[in-house]
Amino acid sequence: MIVSDHVIQKNTGMALIVKKGQIIRVIGESTADFVVFNRNDVRERFDQARTKVDQGKIYVSTGDVLISKFNNVMMTIVADTYDGTHDMEKGMCSTSFYEKWGDKVFEIYGGTWTKIGRRREAAPDHGCWENLTGALKPWQIPMEDVPSPLNIFQTMVIDGETGTMRYAMKRPKPGAYMDLRAEMDCLVGISACPEGGRGKELRAVVYEGQLE
Repeated sequence: MIVSDHVIQKNTGMALIVKKGQIIRVIGESTADFVVFNRNDVRERFDQARTKVDQGKIYVSTGDVLISKFNNVMMTIVADTYDGTHDMEKGMCSTSFYEKWGDKVFEIYGGTWTKIGRRREAAPDHGCWENLTGALKPWQIPMEDVPSPLNIFQTMVIDGETGTMRYAMKRPKPGAYMDLRAEMDCLVGISACPEGGRGKELRAVVYEGQLE
């Protein structure tokens, strides 16, 4: 049974309540910056480091869990049809990121685009940090308390010897999705990443039971 069904336009954010036992399906063809809070105590939030260390790996997929700063399981990934990996090393794009590495200073810092695997693009005027901050404002969550996200559908190429990383430029096939089941009452924030101007809209469906 579908509880709610939303389209998140490119370079915008949305906040959704996902109750314990409900599942949120994130569908898209570009990156979804995904953060989670305990609905009953928003001081408890998703933590990249806890999630990686407690499971002993940097990539998560079906059967893995998202863990909070308080070391509690927040969500379980119950389905994942993306044929790439999801990122938990990079943080969020933002106004300051695009001001630093964007088109208007390309002549000075242009090599960074090549180094991280991106093409030169006209920089957006804001990014996922601002999108998530705006979406979460009704819950009085300040900008500095928005955690580094699970970047769904964002594949990074990571060198295990040197630690260097770059964007793989890989994109999900149409209809690709990730399903996450809430293990507590959750407040979820999602940003449809601008990806330097190449991002697309996302769809978020909250449901109970089976989704046809």
